[in-house]
Amino acid sequence: MNLDVKTLFTVVTLAYLIGAVVMTVLSIAMRSAPKSVRSGWGLWGICLFLSAAAAIMISQRGAIPDALSIILANALLTIGFGLRPSAIALLNGRKMQYLWLPVAGTLGWLGLYAFEFFRADILLRVIYINGFCLLGVLLSVRESIRLNHHRVSSWFLTIAFSMDAAVRISLIGAHLQKHYPSLLESYETLPLQLCFLALITAIVLKLVGITMSIFEMQRHQYREEAEKDPQTGLLNQRGFMRATSQHHEQLAPTSAPYALVLMDIDELRQIEERYGATMRDALQKLFAKISGSTLPSTAVAGHLPTGQIVVFMPLSDGVEANSYARRISKMLVTESQSASGNRVAARLSAGIFAGTADTNIQRAIEIAGICLRQARQDDHSNIMTHHAATGAPVAATSEETPFARRQKQEVLDPAQ
Repeated sequence: MNLDVKTLFTVVTLAYLIGAVVMTVLSIAMRSAPKSVRSGWGLWGICLFLSAAAAIMISQRGAIPDALSIILANALLTIGFGLRPSAIALLNGRKMQYLWLPVAGTLGWLGLYAFEFFRADILLRVIYINGFCLLGVLLSVRESIRLNHHRVSSWFLTIAFSMDAAVRISLIGAHLQKHYPSLLESYETLPLQLCFLALITAIVLKLVGITMSIFEMQRHQYREEAEKDPQTGLLNQRGFMRATSQHHEQLAPTSAPYALVLMDIDELRQIEERYGATMRDALQKLFAKISGSTLPSTAVAGHLPTGQIVVFMPLSDGVEANSYARRISKMLVTESQSASGNRVAARLSAGIFAGTADTNIQRAIEIAGICLRQARQDDHSNIMTHHAATGAPVAATSEETPFARRQKQEVLDPAQ
């Protein structure tokens, strides 16, 4: 039993319009979402509006001028499908790197339609439009697979776009097998009506996928907020342990090396007693900023409840960790003097664990803590390293740490 073509177009148009309204409302109302995500929703809504307008015009072919039902309708389709990959990329926090696609597709359509052989051949038009839509859909599949933190929605969108791709291939195949006098007559056949139903299903799945991405994004945001230290912006202890545990699991099978640096500002209580809690908080924020800004690309930094900063450095050894700690030490002295009007030259002590993934993260923090306490008691070095291979703490030389010697009066007031 064949379905009425007008009814099919009406259902498709309504599905596009409902989706467009939902996406538009989301882009306006969800102000807590990242800007790129809101832009992605808005762009997706535009794509659906364009598709709805094209469906309305195509359904009226023969009743309205060809300039609207053919030229403009298909131009809107190329723009809508050309923008889809960019919309999905925005949902993933990526740039709109496919803007060339709708421009190229629309110009190609208008350029070819200027030739009589193209205008007169419905098969060529079907191949061009559905072939271009297929390209846009395949790029959308690629972007859907890349969606970060949205695993369930990624599967929904990937399945939906794959169905959309199958519809485009089926439409081209049907017209290659049989010549149809007009496009609307081809949609009266059962195979192409099944394509319509598949298209409607794909539209619904895309809406479900987008909706799922909202919940997944919010869940990810809540987890990030719960795992971030509000004072420093670094990971808190919970977030640090979760992030480093994932790294450790990757290193463990091959007993790969890693280093862990535990750092703390010296004489912080004395600084607070002399200059107040405001100075203490400012120094801690500066300490965290310096530690995070000079972090190696693969490293993870966290702020512990004790006020110490811990840095996990995968595939690194004690030499690299020492170099990082010395760099932080120098920068902290210089920048704390500048920020405090030369009143405070904050210095740090650091304990370093250098070993392999045979040692778990919690144990590495404990060992680094022991080294940190020993570094504070040492008169010659403010950095102490534990090499798992030797099992003995080793102090950095004074040549390696020109700011190693710490005198209380220098910490409190370098001008004295």
